[in-house]
Amino acid sequence: MISRSQFIRLLGTGVGMTAAGSRLWANQPPVLTPGTPETLPVAEPLPPKPDKAHFVYNGPGFGNRIALTYDDGPTPGITDKILDELAQRKLKATFFMIGNKVRRYPEIARAVVAAGHEIANHTYTHPSLNRLSDKRVVEELTRCQDVIAEVTDITPVWFRPPYAAFQNKRQGPMARHQHLGVAYWSVDPRDWANPGVSTIVSKVLGSTRSGSIILLHDLKRQTLQATPAILDGLMKKQFQFTTISGYLGDPYGPYAAV
Repeated sequence: MISRSQFIRLLGTGVGMTAAGSRLWANQPPVLTPGTPETLPVAEPLPPKPDKAHFVYNGPGFGNRIALTYDDGPTPGITDKILDELAQRKLKATFFMIGNKVRRYPEIARAVVAAGHEIANHTYTHPSLNRLSDKRVVEELTRCQDVIAEVTDITPVWFRPPYAAFQNKRQGPMARHQHLGVAYWSVDPRDWANPGVSTIVSKVLGSTRSGSIILLHDLKRQTLQATPAILDGLMKKQFQFTTISGYLGDPYGPYAAV
């Protein structure tokens, strides 16, 4: 055993941990001699990630944040004009796109990404997934993922089932295996039914709260016409706009709930 003063002198001379010095630390491994293979501890494997998909209906209710989302695009003459309205106000949204429409209108999909918005999976042909076989559900998700990645170089991490027709317990693992969280909504003005521009605006402004996920469709002209008043009204209420990933992150990232 060496004294404290001896140990300090050893450090000062640049001498490394000698066999004597190493014995000061009970938890240190023994000094290896030349020719002795070093044995490192083997890390325990991480447990497999669960099959359970991550479902959301709203975001965290702090910071007055909301997520504005548009389904069923891209649509020429509508999606591009909604992008203009968002750009004028420096706001961001999430666009849940149909794969075969991305294939038809790739330039609009690329414009969405280039403007800093999020692009997400809304299946390839927009079917009611709860009526399909497991194989067809996987095909719908995979084909949409593939075409969006091909066109935009972005692989979505969020998915929204058309009509909310999705068997969460049975079909959720299919989304999970594609690394897709399932994003529903908490505000629905039913703009797809063309109830009138003023009705769409009043329902969104009247129902939106901190934490809301708003469902709109960049498919209907009434939605386009309602968008400026919706954006201005929500801004007047001092809501902070974010994308789904900006709101909730990666559904299966290190900080995600499972």
